[in-house]
Amino acid sequence: MRKLLAVLATAVVAAAALTTAAGARQGDKKQDEPKIVVPYVPTKHKVVEAMLKTAAVKEGETVYDLGCGDGRIVIAAIKDFKAKKGLGIDFNPERLKDCEKSIADAKLTDGQKKSITFKQGDVLKMTKDDFKDVDVVTLYLLPVVNRELKPVLKAGLKKGARVVSHDFDMGDDWPAEKTVKVEDDREHTVFLWTIK
Repeated sequence: MRKLLAVLATAVVAAAALTTAAGARQGDKKQDEPKIVVPYVPTKHKVVEAMLKTAAVKEGETVYDLGCGDGRIVIAAIKDFKAKKGLGIDFNPERLKDCEKSIADAKLTDGQKKSITFKQGDVLKMTKDDFKDVDVVTLYLLPVVNRELKPVLKAGLKKGARVVSHDFDMGDDWPAEKTVKVEDDREHTVFLWTIK
């Protein structure tokens, strides 16, 4: 009987240790997640084109897509608008796998592939220094995320840089200078701001 009690006690202690370790791992995972998680909803290709046209992306410019999903905006900026550099950032490592597949499917040249970078990160941890050489920033996030990004974008982007957002604005204190409606599966709105 004593042996049985000892075995049970050991099992209980081991289970408690495993539960504590699992809880610690979950806590670590939660710390790694951004404070605002934006669900992944792919931007329709027609809207991608409208965003890049509205932002007037030109040959030789640098385009950042915050919350890049499967990378379609960055790829289109490089392939179709001749941007010289594209960076996509997403917090979800699964989206980065989607980006790699998108690059493979896009039939890019080696030079175009070298112009594109995708990385995992929390866009709300970016600083003004991250935006100093950027010409265009594209967004399809949430209103609360746009508003948190607003001061960093205004402080970090150079004069003449453009910000373009799908469906969500920046709040009443930074009205868009232009809005474009795009009909696809529904009516989409593209908002544009230029840094003065």
